[in-house]
Parts: sequence; C-alpha cells; structure tokens
Amino acid sequence: MAFTFFSSPTRVLLGDDALSQMAAELPRLGTGVLLVTDPGIQAAGICDKVLAALEPVLPVTVFAEVAGNPDVDTVAAAVAAAGLANADIVVGLGGGSSMDVAKSTALVVTNGGNIADYEGVDRFSVRPLPVVAIPTTVGSGSEVTKGAVITDPRTHVKMVIVSDLMFPNIAVLSPSLVAGLPARITATTGMDALTHAIEAYVARGANPITDAINIGAIELVGRSIVPATQGDPAALYDMLVASCMAGIGFHDAGLGAVHALANTLGGHYGVHHGTANALFLPYVMDFNALAAPARFARIAAALGEDISGLDVQDAALRAAAAVHRLAEQTGVPRKLAEVGVPADAVDALAADALVQADLPGNPRECTLEDLRELYRAAL
Repeated sequence: MAFTFFSSPTRVLLGDDALSQMAAELPRLGTGVLLVTDPGIQAAGICDKVLAALEPVLPVTVFAEVAGNPDVDTVAAAVAAAGLANADIVVGLGGGSSMDVAKSTALVVTNGGNIADYEGVDRFSVRPLPVVAIPTTVGSGSEVTKGAVITDPRTHVKMVIVSDLMFPNIAVLSPSLVAGLPARITATTGMDALTHAIEAYVARGANPITDAINIGAIELVGRSIVPATQGDPAALYDMLVASCMAGIGFHDAGLGAVHALANTLGGHYGVHHGTANALFLPYVMDFNALAAPARFARIAAALGEDISGLDVQDAALRAAAAVHRLAEQTGVPRKLAEVGVPADAVDALAADALVQADLPGNPRECTLEDLRELYRAAL
C-alpha cells in the first residue's frame, strides 16, 4: 500500500499532572487566555479545576456560551470576547463543540472575517492563535484534529473547516476531568469515538499507521465503554485515551456515511453529534460490510466477537451485531423517533447527506436512494 501523508503534531499531555504540565507550558505560547467552554461545564465546577491551574500563570477570561452543534454566531461572539480581553491563547474546555469553537475563534482572530468564509480545506494562510484543547467527554477527538465543524443556522449546514494550521498546540487528557461523567454522556460520546475509529478503519484513505491506531481504539472502547457508563474511573480514563487515539486515526484516514447522515441530522434537528453517530453506526456497518468484509471481520474480533470457523462475510456481519449489543448495553438511542425526527424528513435529509464532505471516504459508494434506505433503517 502506498500512502503519502500521516501527521499528528499536537503535543498530548496525559495523566494526573497533565493540567499542571499544561500550565507550565502556557507562557511560551502567549500572555493571556480566552477559556472557551459551555454553561454546563461551568456549573459543574469543572471549569474551576482548570482555572486553578491557569490563573496563577496568566490572566484568563471565560467565555461560557457554547451550545451543542455550535453556530457561526457563537464563534463571532467568542472572537469579540478574545478581542476585548486581548487574549492571544485560546483554551477549549469541554466536548467537541467547545474545542471546535476554540479552534475556530483562534482562526478568525488572526485571519479576520467570519468563520463561514473559511469553509472547506486550506481556505486561510495566517496561522491561528495557539490553541490548548482539554476534553471533558470521551468521544470527539477534537483535541488532536485539524479542523472544526460549525453550523450555519441559515442553511442548516454543518460546515467543515480544515487546515494543517488548525491542529491544537497542546491536548490535555486529565482523568480528573472525566471522573463522574454522567452515564448518558459517557455512552453517547463513547459511541462517537467508536464511530470515528470504525469509519476510519474501513475508509478509503486508511493506511497502515491509521489502521494500527484505529483498531487499537476499537479494542479499547469495546472493553471499556460499558464499565465506563457504570462509573469505573479506570474505564473512563481508558475511554478518554481511546477517543484521542480515534481522533488521530480518523483525520488522516477519513470518515464515511455515518458522519454524512449524522451531520445532516445535527444541522436540521440539533441532534447531539455522538447520539446521531451512535444511532446510524450499525446500520451503515451492515451496508458497508460487502465492500470491506475482511476489515469488518477484524472489527468484530476487536469487539470481542467469536468469529472462529465463520467465512469472512458472516464474520463481517458480526461487527454490526457487536455494535448493536453495545448500543443496547449503554442505552443510546436506536431510532430516529427517539430523537424527535419525523419519518417524512427522510427525503430532505438524504439529499443533504449526499453532498456532505465525509461521504466520499465511505468504502462503498452511496447513491441518494442508498442514503434514504439508511435513514429508513433507523426509523
């Protein structure tokens, strides 16, 4: 196999002292911090843990206005806050939404305009402000990826902004920030991490390096996600690490139809991204199994399925069966009706999914009718 690209320049700090390590490194990046987070993180006291590390080192301004599926107006507000504070470092604290807003804010501060001006790949040339990404969920992997997803509320499109200049400078994986994570959030964000790893393992852009990372993440999620939802601290930390691994693994390999379907659902109905991914993942796996049976058989084994004695096609189908089992054990939504999406939305959703940026990476070509059928499978 020939491939030309693999990159992961983000410095990853892991473990009990990760926050203090991060604080010690901040002065080399700038002189003032904008901390981007959401109201829930602030109310839960998680923000205070990070401020305790940051404030003795540099002045900090908190922007806690991020909501799920963040939009262009949220980024504009964060950019304004950074300007008022004269901040030259942006710290994203929370799930993928907060980290994506942090990366987008850093971009717009140095390049000007509106985040929508930069939709697509390599649409800017000035390096963003330094970014530190601190995940508090176990799913997005945004702390190590080179892009952001921001919703345009006028078109309901979840825009993808991508550049090698957007990698965070530092990612902080602290077990203290995911300890006590509610079971529902652990389940939906953990299934998001699993989706990243599985889609990237079978994606058209997969290569031997991403394969090793992604299959390792799949194995780690497979054995950790259920005890993590039950509050096991070691399993929660393993899920945090698996999410980071999957983030590294998918940004080079690519994603596929699950994300095309899920991003459209989020743009139109505001469905949490991890929830939408978890909902569609097993149905898309069944659809894709014909295109990459050996890879899906390997996924089945990584998730603990006994595939001994099975031919490769039957073994491949066990992968989706394993994901259905994990979805049931963790209690994530299984059908569109559970997240408030009506049956008559299928045609419009499928049409938008067909032009999603992640779809070309899918191992099996998807027609408009294929996408309709995948939505119908989840009704």
